[in-house]
Amino acid sequence: MSYSVLYFPDRNEKLLSLLSERNSFDSVLFIFDGCRRYKFEKEDLGIRTPADLLIRNRSVLSLLNPEWSYYLYMLPERSTYSIDSLCGKVKRCWGFYPKEGECHVFVRKNKHSLTLLYSLSGEYISIHRQLRQGVLRLKKEEIAGGYRTSDWQEINRLLSEKREVKRRRLKRV
Repeated sequence: MSYSVLYFPDRNEKLLSLLSERNSFDSVLFIFDGCRRYKFEKEDLGIRTPADLLIRNRSVLSLLNPEWSYYLYMLPERSTYSIDSLCGKVKRCWGFYPKEGECHVFVRKNKHSLTLLYSLSGEYISIHRQLRQGVLRLKKEEIAGGYRTSDWQEINRLLSEKREVKRRRLKRV
């Protein structure tokens, strides 16, 4: 069996090419120390597309760059936002629409979910994450005015750490 290896000048171009690939996707190859190789069929990993592998394994950060500018926002709990409305919120807060090299992170007030919005190769990409248990480690006071700038390390911490919530027991009378 032979395969070809494609080389790209930067990580964003490589990911964009991978996510827009139209050929049949059948397996994943892991290479360790440049020599040891493990091949897994997509069914073995429980995925259908390359995007399933990236998002499912919580490697959202692999799509983001430490050199980007980051902006953090607090959103109401019961609102539904489209990409257009999120872009509008960015425009109202900062006076410009999201640009390449920026990531806008929208956290719900209940801290159970967040949405990442960024621009890549002329299109907006939105990724939504919902926690089944616990809440994001973020104090409401940290976004006192509803929005502020942030950095990659804080976003990394926000995406990787969660705080367990104690369930309240109701007393029966």
